[in-house]
Amino acid sequence: MKKRLLLFIFVCLTCVSLYASSPKYETRAVWLTTNWGLDWPSRPIRRPADVARQQRELVDILDRLQAMGINTVFFQARIRGEVFYASQYEPWAGVLSGGRNPGYDPLAFVVDECHKRAMECHAWLVTFPVGSNRQVRKQGRTSMVARHRSWCKQSAGEWFLDPGNPEVRSYLTDLVSEVVSKYDVDGIHLDYVRYPDDARRFPDADSFRRWGTGATSRTRWREQNITATVTAIYDEVKRLKPWVKVSSSPLGRYASLPGFPASWSCMEAVHQNPKHWLQAGKHDFIAPMMYFKEENFYPFLYDWAEACPAGSVASGIGVYRLDRVNGNWSLDEIIRQIETTRQVGVGQAYFRYGNLYRHTVLSQWLTAWFYRYPALTPRCVGAPVRKVEAPSSLQVERLAGKSLLSWQPVDEAFTYIVYATDDSLQVDAGEQIAAVVPRTDREWILPATYRHYAVVARDRYGNESRPAVWSAPEIEIGKYEIKLYK
Repeated sequence: MKKRLLLFIFVCLTCVSLYASSPKYETRAVWLTTNWGLDWPSRPIRRPADVARQQRELVDILDRLQAMGINTVFFQARIRGEVFYASQYEPWAGVLSGGRNPGYDPLAFVVDECHKRAMECHAWLVTFPVGSNRQVRKQGRTSMVARHRSWCKQSAGEWFLDPGNPEVRSYLTDLVSEVVSKYDVDGIHLDYVRYPDDARRFPDADSFRRWGTGATSRTRWREQNITATVTAIYDEVKRLKPWVKVSSSPLGRYASLPGFPASWSCMEAVHQNPKHWLQAGKHDFIAPMMYFKEENFYPFLYDWAEACPAGSVASGIGVYRLDRVNGNWSLDEIIRQIETTRQVGVGQAYFRYGNLYRHTVLSQWLTAWFYRYPALTPRCVGAPVRKVEAPSSLQVERLAGKSLLSWQPVDEAFTYIVYATDDSLQVDAGEQIAAVVPRTDREWILPATYRHYAVVARDRYGNESRPAVWSAPEIEIGKYEIKLYK
């Protein structure tokens, strides 16, 4: 009873100002799930015309997400030993094209389409799981188990790459290197970068004997294995393209808190230490899978927000819990969680797209209210500070109740931020952001007119230029005399 009272007080305090001013920086992400074709594709390619159908499906999804105010897409590019891009290491995904070349590259396509909408696209990669017994049998000779049996361990009917094997670490780093080198992704998002849920039964005693020399315990050794994998991947990404972000989706609770036990947590169950990754500079942000409610959500949300650098956490919101078969949560519960994340300075990541799309009341609430102003993705801690030139020759034409803005391009710009207001111009105010524009555009139309406008160039590290400003001419009261003639 005491715990529930404390939780109620916590929620009330964080929600006193129910609708805080719209932040300028906020991660607004969605997981776009390809495993089993849950979000996309609706069916595999069987004939050439199916290519255009799959692409139209993706375009429609991205159009909806853009209209909703989403600024980051986690596109599932690697599922369990299969991929959605041309790889020298792994086969095409069966759900995409039956394991054959689909005739186009989905990852390249979705990255390009995201950038057209000024949205970030992060390659979401499942790391250690490589399939169930059934999946492995179906993949046959192309499966990871068939190709690298010594790297794999079987546990509870599922196959996993062994995190304790140094060759596995190198392999996963090579996979990531391939993606970052070949594709213009904005981030690498690591999923299941941990031991299996029932880690106590994971059969790695032989690996511990071979590679665990000097470890204080098997538990500590396992944690070090996951951290070593994350570190190797992070270092390789930054070596290739320092602006590409590295993130992951750890379990929703880091560890038990006083009065709030959590046996299924990062540290107590699966040997992952995301707080350390952030503090050590080997991660840019995390999206913990916080698919719980009440005392299993709010105290742990506050724990992440308090322990991690500003802008480095986007709380996973379990929209799928609204489904009758997955919890039958009330819409109020999800909305309260979303509101509270903003109160504590944390972004949002929705699992998953299909659930968000189906629950139209929630998506409409985001579009019309919570995300009514665009937001920029937070700048990574430690990103290099560089000067970005301001756009020049900003011009504004106000006609028929609309505003046409045009400017000269900036070489280093990745996006342009358009501000518009009738009040005093403040480029730090999220409520004055009218649009975030892709680098390919040099003009933009706003559906209303304002007194003041500004355009800011932003590079891939998040550095911003000085604003180019345009203001409507002021009419000085008393300077002009108006006479009426009969």
